[in-house]
Amino acid sequence: MMSGNALHSEGEAVRLPAAVRVAARLRLGLAHLDGQSRLTERHEAGAFRFRFPRAHGRPPEAVLVNVAGGLAGGDSVSIDLRLGPSSTLALSSATAERIYRSDGSPTQLSNRLEIGPDARMLWLPQETILFEDAALERNFDIDLAATGRLVLGEMLYFGRVASGETFTRGAIRDRWRLRREGRLAFAEDLRLDLAGGTALRDPVALGDQVAIGTLLLALADPQDLLEAIRAIVADEPGLEIGTTLIDGLVLLRAAGKDAALLRRRLLQVARFVLGRIGMAYPRAFTNE
Repeated sequence: MMSGNALHSEGEAVRLPAAVRVAARLRLGLAHLDGQSRLTERHEAGAFRFRFPRAHGRPPEAVLVNVAGGLAGGDSVSIDLRLGPSSTLALSSATAERIYRSDGSPTQLSNRLEIGPDARMLWLPQETILFEDAALERNFDIDLAATGRLVLGEMLYFGRVASGETFTRGAIRDRWRLRREGRLAFAEDLRLDLAGGTALRDPVALGDQVAIGTLLLALADPQDLLEAIRAIVADEPGLEIGTTLIDGLVLLRAAGKDAALLRRRLLQVARFVLGRIGMAYPRAFTNE
């Protein structure tokens, strides 16, 4: 039986060799050339790949594909995206990312985004699902030009309730840093250490919520955008949603006991925001 980065045989844990671990490194560079956004750099190493649906005159859309089928303790994925002035990129993923159990070593996800002047970027992968005993360390480091535009969405599920799978033991370290013109504009750290029991379900923690979603938005009209989003999500039964302005950025945070409802509402807001900056909704979500 495999458990994170160890193989259990007759009650004893045997370390798996590094060769079978996921160690993916991905990099994309884009520039605005001849009136279009074009790839200038593409690098893929490890179990992850970029796939590009036919654009048909639209800016590039990158779809992340994990050919390993999931991640466990000791696996690592690094993504580096660099958008030159006036270029545009939409990034999504083919399926939900599954974080399986670990015997101690965390799954490490490192994301670096560089968005130049007048560039536009969408980061909107499918949800990340944490399984029992998962250990996740995730980092976002974002450098944004003053006139750069960003729509960044993430969804985190604590188990799969419909399948009877829970997340009551494990650990999360989630670190976000966004700098605008080199100045720190947004910083957030989430840390959860669960040794078992009901700590995550405590009323002062998540209570009966099983999923959280985040949208971080950098647009030209943050105050108007904030009011428009609040009108969309007002009085949503079954969800707790808050929106606020932080140093010219719009932050939306949602938590819900119905993961499917949370997903629909978050994607509805993302679709609306993309319309504000003239970006197409990613085809990975066209059936939503």
